Amino acid sequence: MILLVAITRRIAPVLAVVLLYGCTYMSAQETPSANAAGSYQIAGVLVNAATGEPVRRGVIQALNEGGRAVASSTTDNEGRFTMDHLAAAKYQLTASKHGFRIQSYDEHEEFASSIVTGADKDTTHLNFKLTPNAVLYGTVTDDDGESVENARVMLFKRPRFPGTSERTAQVDAATTDDTGAYEFGNIGPGEYLMAVAAEPWYAVHGGATARRNNALDVAYPVTYFDSTTDEQAATPIELTGGLRQEANISIHAVQALHISMNAQRRPDGNFGGGEELQQIVFGTVVGGANNYDYSTSSGVLTMDGVTPGHYQLIQHGDPERVLDLSLSSNQQVDPGSAGSANTIAGRVRMLSGAVPDEMTISLERIDEGPGETQYAAEAHQGRFRFDGVAPGEYAVSASGGDKPMPVIAIDAGATKRAGNVITIRDRTPEVILTLNEAETRVEGLAKKDGRGFPGAMMVLLPKNTAQWKALTRRDQTDSDGSFAFRDVAPGEYTAVAIEDGWTLNWTSPAAMARYLSGGTEVTVSANSGKQVRLASPVTVQMR
Repeated sequence: MILLVAITRRIAPVLAVVLLYGCTYMSAQETPSANAAGSYQIAGVLVNAATGEPVRRGVIQALNEGGRAVASSTTDNEGRFTMDHLAAAKYQLTASKHGFRIQSYDEHEEFASSIVTGADKDTTHLNFKLTPNAVLYGTVTDDDGESVENARVMLFKRPRFPGTSERTAQVDAATTDDTGAYEFGNIGPGEYLMAVAAEPWYAVHGGATARRNNALDVAYPVTYFDSTTDEQAATPIELTGGLRQEANISIHAVQALHISMNAQRRPDGNFGGGEELQQIVFGTVVGGANNYDYSTSSGVLTMDGVTPGHYQLIQHGDPERVLDLSLSSNQQVDPGSAGSANTIAGRVRMLSGAVPDEMTISLERIDEGPGETQYAAEAHQGRFRFDGVAPGEYAVSASGGDKPMPVIAIDAGATKRAGNVITIRDRTPEVILTLNEAETRVEGLAKKDGRGFPGAMMVLLPKNTAQWKALTRRDQTDSDGSFAFRDVAPGEYTAVAIEDGWTLNWTSPAAMARYLSGGTEVTVSANSGKQVRLASPVTVQMR
């Protein structure tokens, strides 16, 4: 399974304010200063990407390399915009309009095409497609059809390429009002899943079994759209720009669960306090069962009012243990049967020799195991330590400040592996991470039929497929076909340009194999310096 930790043009806040709210933008490639007035023009039409209709009174901004707006225009009744007196430079364009997502020109994920002005460059016939907001709304009701107030509605986005190491991730959450209503606005296109967690207002938990009122000792299990408690049966919701989709969920109370276990003895002689039950939804920790009733005389810990569902039980200590649980009935749990969570300690070595005094090391889980998916630790003078890491497969990344330092090899005892993937098992030995500097910028042109081609997906793929996760870089060509891969580490690569490649599973070596023969060989050495300019253009290939 492949997870590529690619360095991209990251979205950042625009310094200029548009109307009454701020924009976001994707930083343009580094260019000569665009502050001086010139004789060039950027013009075109702003249209609704969903309907093709012109967008009136939309605000267009041209941003220089520092993200500062150097020109702006408001569209007329036909959606036309014009910005005059621009210097020869690269400009990132943004468009904003109430009811639409703020976007950059020809935006794909975190990439966009800059507009390059200059002699013999046509920048006056742009067709800027602005995607309207998608809205997801609905109500949460109970067994009697009554509205459920203060229910937590969680929105998850499914991976674009199912079957890869991309994971379903939570992207938003909302709380229902006194009518049981919720709404998510400004949602991008994609496939989503929804889950609801709530507590019956009349529920009463705890107390001895003989004194419990079963009619009140109830809970709402986590419920998924379309009103199922089976995570695997959750119905995906496909959203496109401009769609206003209603999704109502009905939740039903069931008998609350009571979980018991032998508690650990603390140093003070008492029991309990080191156990934690965390609920898992789509592989994400979303909350815990916190109604604990401790019995210090017998050393038995009980957890009352537990909702049926998927959990992980963490028993803190040495070793720390993690147990995966699917709870549907009252039961006694044996924490001793849990697999050990690991303390991962190690050191960093740099191919260049000098190790930075301060670094950040990150772990991101890439298998389908439950529990935490990301961990981070600070490395001081090259030494780092992670506590409580569950067994599984992880991608490792490193950075010093904002500077990426790709992990190109990992040693863990007798196991040595190229790339940045580590399999963590019980009692993982000391880990040695080999890092490389990633300071080179690779620039070039992508052409089709002898002309610079805008909007192509550019991918820089290392020859060593074991290092794809750490070293692959992407970009998007600008209006003149230019591109730049940033933060490239020394190595052997192939640069490929793909027309309409944005739906291609670029994380898959099998999917990308067909494009390698038509790509351009790229070598970056330790002596390449800060910039490498490709001598020949990269040929744009069809999807």
